[in-house]
Amino acid sequence: MHTNWLAAWLTAVALSTAGFLGRAWASLTYPPQELFGVMTQFMGVPQVFQLVHSIFGLGQGGKTFAFLGVVVLWLGGVTALGMLPPVAGALALGLGLLLITPWPVALGYALAFLVFRLAIQALLRPLRFGDGTRRQVTGALVGGSALLVTAGLTGLFRTGTSPAPATIGAGGELPGDITPVKDFYYVSKNLEAFDPVVDEAKWRLKVSGLVKSPGSFSLQELRQFEARTIELTLSCISNPVGGPLLGNALWTGFTVSDLLRRVGVQGGAKYIVWRAADGYEESLPLGEAFEQDVMLVYAQNGEALTNKHGFPLRVLIPGRYGMKQPRWITEIRLTDRDVPGYWVKRGWSKTAHVELTSRIDEPAELNPSVKAGQPGTIRGIAFGGLLPVTRVEVSLDNGQTWQAARLTAPRSQHAWTLWELPWTPAPGNYQVVARAFSGQQVQKDQDKDALPEGATGWHRFIVSAS
Repeated sequence: MHTNWLAAWLTAVALSTAGFLGRAWASLTYPPQELFGVMTQFMGVPQVFQLVHSIFGLGQGGKTFAFLGVVVLWLGGVTALGMLPPVAGALALGLGLLLITPWPVALGYALAFLVFRLAIQALLRPLRFGDGTRRQVTGALVGGSALLVTAGLTGLFRTGTSPAPATIGAGGELPGDITPVKDFYYVSKNLEAFDPVVDEAKWRLKVSGLVKSPGSFSLQELRQFEARTIELTLSCISNPVGGPLLGNALWTGFTVSDLLRRVGVQGGAKYIVWRAADGYEESLPLGEAFEQDVMLVYAQNGEALTNKHGFPLRVLIPGRYGMKQPRWITEIRLTDRDVPGYWVKRGWSKTAHVELTSRIDEPAELNPSVKAGQPGTIRGIAFGGLLPVTRVEVSLDNGQTWQAARLTAPRSQHAWTLWELPWTPAPGNYQVVARAFSGQQVQKDQDKDALPEGATGWHRFIVSAS
């Protein structure tokens, strides 16, 4: 029984290690990654998403927890199957993998499991030790294999953070209201380690469907289209009121309309569908794709896109949340019917239009204290997607009275608006609130979670002056 358990564990480690090497060296399907994808799909359902993020916050904590669960489930499950007769264990593994992987992958893993199980059993059979020696050998084997798996997982995490691609142009000094790439928010359906890492030399953008001249383009060929740089604020639909998941950048690329004119559009085409290297899909009505500032971009703030932000190519659509603007684009397809996107299938917004919002950045909500009697400033940002911000008001008494803030006109119609209000506070506590206007339309005051259309409400918190 003892030897059987050890053989089962070592089989799980050997299979996991071989699979990881296959993924790292040949980009082969890796079942733990597919299992993680299934778990994160479930986590993306709005009600589950809300629960997970209420526990782990807005970062990668929930996905990390899910990944650790996958590791335990995978190693534990394969070890349990290793306790069965080898052929039965291999058959059970293959049938189970058919639920999450193509049949060639399931068959390959089942055969590899069988080979590893029989080989390890044969290697362990001749070993005969006393109880003390057996415990030492078992401890060494289990500990060593655990270290091997840990090293592999560490390597897997490293693969998700590739070096930034080369500069494509002189960036120069950026305006103060431009978010540096290193500080730009990052959200992904994947754990960062599972984000695609695209080889530019092999990558091509495929254009198919209802087009007159289907084909594919290298990044160098796409750079031959007329280049445009626009300043645009990008925000995540899961961003709470006053949250950090938005940033403003200079994006360089070319218009989708230029590409579509090159390939030609067949009659009957109604939607454009984007597909990314990680299987993510989204769509847009074809008429909107022809709008001037709907772009495919390859640079952010004068530098080639980093892997986190979609190298080599991502979609940019003014007025929509980031879920509509996929990264790591590999294919564009024109269709006669809509294709529900990755998050739409899980109950999120179909249109993902940006809500009018404002945020107080100073004083900081995490340290809301100021010096009484000392002149200072309340400042922040406001953004409405396609709605221009025309006014921002600030209240110091939880909305009973309001003062108009001074606006800094944005350089781009697609960029956030900076605002500020001079303030010399007397001692006391103040309930500071901000709200934005676009013409006669005021920012919604009803507090609503991000699910499924984006968060609404006024950013407010208590500031202490002493």
